[in-house]
Amino acid sequence: MKKVVKLSLIASLIVGGSLLNASVNTSEINAELLNKVTSLETQIKEIKEAQSKSNDTIEERVDKIETSTMTDKIDFGIDFRTRADNFEAEDASGDKTSSNNVWSNRLRLNMNSDITDDMKFTGRLSMYKNWSDTGSSYLYSSMDPMQGRRPADSGMFVERAYIDWTAINGLVPVTFTIGRQPSSDGPSHQFKDNTVRKATYSALSFDGAADGIVATAGLQKLTGVEEMALRIGYGKGYQDDTTYTYIGDSGAIKDTNVLGAFFDTGLGMSGSLLQLSVVGATDVVSNTTDLSGANTNTNIGDVMLYTAMLEFTNLSNSGLDLFAHYGISQSKPNGVTSNQATPYGNYPMGLLTNTPGDIEQKDGSAFWLGTRYTMPIESMKNPKLGVEYNQGSQNWFSFTQGSNSLTNKLATRGNALEVYYIQPINRYANLRFGAEMIDYEYVGSGYQIGTPMSVSDMGGTTLDKLNNYYLLFNLSY
Repeated sequence: MKKVVKLSLIASLIVGGSLLNASVNTSEINAELLNKVTSLETQIKEIKEAQSKSNDTIEERVDKIETSTMTDKIDFGIDFRTRADNFEAEDASGDKTSSNNVWSNRLRLNMNSDITDDMKFTGRLSMYKNWSDTGSSYLYSSMDPMQGRRPADSGMFVERAYIDWTAINGLVPVTFTIGRQPSSDGPSHQFKDNTVRKATYSALSFDGAADGIVATAGLQKLTGVEEMALRIGYGKGYQDDTTYTYIGDSGAIKDTNVLGAFFDTGLGMSGSLLQLSVVGATDVVSNTTDLSGANTNTNIGDVMLYTAMLEFTNLSNSGLDLFAHYGISQSKPNGVTSNQATPYGNYPMGLLTNTPGDIEQKDGSAFWLGTRYTMPIESMKNPKLGVEYNQGSQNWFSFTQGSNSLTNKLATRGNALEVYYIQPINRYANLRFGAEMIDYEYVGSGYQIGTPMSVSDMGGTTLDKLNNYYLLFNLSY
């Protein structure tokens, strides 16, 4: 800038001097002085242009520094999926219907940040929608565990947002996981999803978004056993919001409190994992609405879930993965029912019962088995072939309403078979072809209200069989 001012001043003096000479003798204009003025003006223009480019470069460097500072704090990742589903249904009367060529998109923005040596943040924003759709046809899809988990509109939902804080280090470190938990897409979904394990709890018992606090005591250093840990978790399945009085409503619905204990351990083999768990949910709500549209929601009882899970990943470096889950549900109705709208009118429904005053415990069970094999065909990028089978009893009930599976097959009161083929495209993308075949033996799979009547006894338009043939493209980067 100083150089520009000096050159400008010199040019002014020369021009002034030239004009003075011109006024004295206009016939004796010094050509050499004019050439110098022209040269100085050219230099001034070049310096100004260089200075402008320098300012742009500095701004670009500042932008890069600001962007780098932000990305250094938070690492971002993307999961993107497009799939096409073809559904075929058959009712108890043998009538068949279909819904083919149903397309959807799912986008996940994953975030993580190492805040300090003993604290880190993990988050996930999710969008899941059918093509050209702005809503959802899935029952209860607006409920908290399902947001971002079932096709809805193009809005982004916070599916995960939690802090892992290792409050106690040493021989038995204790870590608190606080916030919206890693409770969706749990084991053993990682085999079909062609990813690593990204959640904590057996997907047979729970799958969906959930808020809570979990304390994990790491036992690996103490015992020398890989993956050994004990977890205690607390959350809410339903919370009655307070009014402007800040003390709630008199006689309002009680909160659904959830308390669970989980024990994980390796089995001395690489890729092995055993998990045993018990979860209790008190004052479960009905989420019912009568034919008039009135909210008839109320507390209907308690549920206990006991689950055992066993996994082997790449067993003995054979390319073979195996898993098995077994669950027991104990539903304890409190005798209260609420009116629920059905195609046949309003019906009183309680926890797995239609009878007001019924407090008899309803026991259910289910199992889920699966295997996946990675083919040693390097020319085809090692494709994978998988098979899964699950079966649930009449009174089986679990908290999997937030499953990304459109059919929520693990809630089936009956049996379900799925086969799939995974073709890798590159290290980040793959195609999956699959078929689900579900045979329902009892109605109401996945729902806590109403007596699970036999499909054959119900007859008519009651859903008996459901098949889904799908193709999906998946990118995880």
